[in-house]
Amino acid sequence: MADPRFELQFEKNPWDCRIIKNGEIVLHLSTKYNSSTSELRNNHYKFNFEDSSLLIQTKGNKISFKWQGQGIQTQFPLSGCWYGGGELINQPLLWNQIMFPLTEFITCDNGQTGLSTALSPTWLSSLGISLTVSSPFSVGVNQPPASYFKWRKGMSIDLIPFNQRPFIDLNGNGDGKFTLVGDDLAFEITVADNILESYRSHVLEQGIPKKTPPLDLMGAPIWTTWARYKDKIDQDTVLQFASEIKDNGYPYHVLEIDDRWQTHYGDLEFDPERFSDPKEMIRNLHKMGFKVTAWVIPFFHPHSKFGGEGAKAGYFAMNRSGDPYLVNWWQGKGYLLDVTNPDALAWFKDKLDRFKDEMGLDGYKFDAGEGKYTPADAVFYQVLNTGNEYTNRYVNWISENYEFCEVRCGWKNQTSPIFFRLWDLWSTWGYDNGLRSIIPSTLAMSLAGYPFVFPDMIGGNAYFTFPRNRFLNWILQRIVVPILERKVKSQSDFPEDETLGLADVPPFLEKSTLFGYPTPELMIRWAQANVFLEVMQFSLAPWDFGEECSDICRQAAELHLEFLPTLQKFAREAVKTGEPIIRPVFWLAPTDEKALICDDQFLVGDEILVAPVLYPKQTAREVYFPPGVWRDHWSGELFSGPAVVENYPAPLNKLPFFIKEE
Repeated sequence: MADPRFELQFEKNPWDCRIIKNGEIVLHLSTKYNSSTSELRNNHYKFNFEDSSLLIQTKGNKISFKWQGQGIQTQFPLSGCWYGGGELINQPLLWNQIMFPLTEFITCDNGQTGLSTALSPTWLSSLGISLTVSSPFSVGVNQPPASYFKWRKGMSIDLIPFNQRPFIDLNGNGDGKFTLVGDDLAFEITVADNILESYRSHVLEQGIPKKTPPLDLMGAPIWTTWARYKDKIDQDTVLQFASEIKDNGYPYHVLEIDDRWQTHYGDLEFDPERFSDPKEMIRNLHKMGFKVTAWVIPFFHPHSKFGGEGAKAGYFAMNRSGDPYLVNWWQGKGYLLDVTNPDALAWFKDKLDRFKDEMGLDGYKFDAGEGKYTPADAVFYQVLNTGNEYTNRYVNWISENYEFCEVRCGWKNQTSPIFFRLWDLWSTWGYDNGLRSIIPSTLAMSLAGYPFVFPDMIGGNAYFTFPRNRFLNWILQRIVVPILERKVKSQSDFPEDETLGLADVPPFLEKSTLFGYPTPELMIRWAQANVFLEVMQFSLAPWDFGEECSDICRQAAELHLEFLPTLQKFAREAVKTGEPIIRPVFWLAPTDEKALICDDQFLVGDEILVAPVLYPKQTAREVYFPPGVWRDHWSGELFSGPAVVENYPAPLNKLPFFIKEE
């Protein structure tokens, strides 16, 4: 007996381990290895195999597993409901619902199997189990049959549909197991009474931020240039955008100047052909009441001024020949800042601070930093055991030096007192990186111990999407795209640049809903779904979608401000207790099956229940009420939970939400 609450039982040939709580198996680890010898004493268990060994230690409610050996594989059935892991591209709430092929678990931008920018090596089970992996590893969850689509080397990521990254297991075709593979595999299992206790035990051990980010970032919406203008920005465009925001009566706080304000990527200077007097532009924005931030990345174009300077000083990742490594990223090729080099970080900070002070900027939008951008054969000042360590160091450095900012990647950065932005969303309704993915993605980050998270831009990014019609799809992929690629390549100033980014909507299709532009209804429902999340962020202008859309989206922004004190209250509590601000409804019903699978509602603390409409042409929805008495904010009607109310009215101008009665 390791603890009064559980016991361990072992089989040796092949080796397996059963964790039993209250007479019930809550986790059953198995391998294909036969144990030759074993030592069992007190809280230590040692097993020897032909090519490996395993040490198990127990302390309180924790069990640590430390393997020594190459390519160790262990797995267990997916009993109960499993959550966590961080952000996916095609994201329901439960990992049981997906078929995720065995993949290196590394932070990605647009990962080929569905991994996204902020990941956590911790999963939680409704049976009170938490699993945290501490060594580099690959993971497969409910893996699909071999006949399912597989990514092939050389295939464009853009040609793999989001709904296959990962697959949703609609017919029970997955293998039903959680599989871990790695060299010297190490992980820890915690056994608790329920999922809430598992979360609390884990989050207090990993740590929580000691302070909040600037809470005024939770107030009036952030407005950013990207989705509306993409890289077609200049000084007049930015000032015109600010004037439109103000003239349309919208609340505002920050205006982000996104991609292509620089002459070259990496240079901290405004392109003089686009921005004739950036200082004056920023002064004017300040006079209008905006704070101003600029988009930056850790990549430096080879032709940039700072790229040359940093390369000469040895501040970038190197190849085996000792030259700066040309890394592929979504805007071409560039040098990658060496975040393991203190001198490189000091140099970059000096450049950022000088530019910020000179221009009068208020902060930065830090983009990129994912582990997938660190080539396996790159040489760094200090050795990186995995690309995830790049992400961790990059975000830690940002959080130690900048407060008024945002990042989009994360790996064991839960203690960083900054806001984490979810990955870019497409202007669609589904779980496949559209509107319905927002709640499960936010909850996944909450359950990973990240209290300060906000979704991407309202309405999505209006990125180009291939139509479902096979004939149109064929024409676009085989004829239109190659023509556009040749055109972009011929216009490129730099031979290192890649050709066409399919994220950019071709001009002649720019506002076609057939090819990825949102409808007014989608804009409205998206804005409503964001009201009670921590930060609202606009880029697509609601007034471009008609008066009704503009009025309802403005009301959503005003409603967010009305309940800002509640959001900020739970933000302050998060740094004291580790409890998330945005919570799954099972927070108030950790053993209720309806609550455990609910992925289209959420709680703000334990006071507000939010049930947005997430499907087109829907004017009523089912609402699950957790235990307690809940008052409809609009009508005052009371509902007692646990209960499910069907066909709850939700006309286009109404966001269903409820306040918990004392």
